[in-house]
Amino acid sequence: MKLKAFWISIESHSRNDMTRLLRTCQYHLKMALIGLWCALVTILFYLISFPANKKKWLAWAYAQALNMGVRTILGVKVNVIGRENMIAGPAVIIMNHQSNFDPLLQGVVYPKNAIIIGKKELEKIPLWGRIFYASNNIMVDRHGAGKSSSAVDLSVERLKNDDCYIWIFPEGTRSLGGKMNAFKNGAFRMAIGAGVPIIPMVSKPLQPVLDVPNKLAIGGEHEIKILPWISTDGMSNDDVENLIVKCSDIYREELSKYLDCDPDEVFRKEKA
Repeated sequence: MKLKAFWISIESHSRNDMTRLLRTCQYHLKMALIGLWCALVTILFYLISFPANKKKWLAWAYAQALNMGVRTILGVKVNVIGRENMIAGPAVIIMNHQSNFDPLLQGVVYPKNAIIIGKKELEKIPLWGRIFYASNNIMVDRHGAGKSSSAVDLSVERLKNDDCYIWIFPEGTRSLGGKMNAFKNGAFRMAIGAGVPIIPMVSKPLQPVLDVPNKLAIGGEHEIKILPWISTDGMSNDDVENLIVKCSDIYREELSKYLDCDPDEVFRKEKA
């Protein structure tokens, strides 16, 4: 009986190892296909960027093309909740940032006249840098004096003179694992400086559909919420911290539902 149990255990482990190997191979194959798709789309839009230089719809069309292929390859359906909360620009859109795959799955909520902020060095990236420049995004020289202020000042000027949206990840970096890092103040200073509303968007954690650490491309349904916009009317720089707290509380409430945790556990504790 012990020998039989031993062989059953060996067979079970072998099947599990084979299943894990097949899933890993599937993950790498899908990543290769995504890389190929992104390369082809980037070459196409590099060529389009010359006749479409500085057109507002260029980045939107690029995002839609990338998203269409990536969602198909991964087998992911993105459900958008709260489209009625999307108001006309100018406005600042904030979104939680989990991984490099975020832009490849968030195209369904990326507006036609949205722009982003990036360092000037991005223009030097072959092909993609040209698309970034031609999309009329805000270029910031982060090595110059007063670099932080210039990013906010350029954004305020653009928001005041255009009906654009500025799309920004307020954490300033990726927050791996679903939980968030503390918000930096740039997005909130520019919204107050321009007197425009903030539109919070919440992306459900990606791990149920794409588990990058474990190399599993699971597929399924992903969810993005567009939440009610927040007015900045009558606010000044003295209100920045209160506005950050208000927006942070919104993300605590929404993400705690996805992460099945206490709202106070949504943001990572800052290291002393």
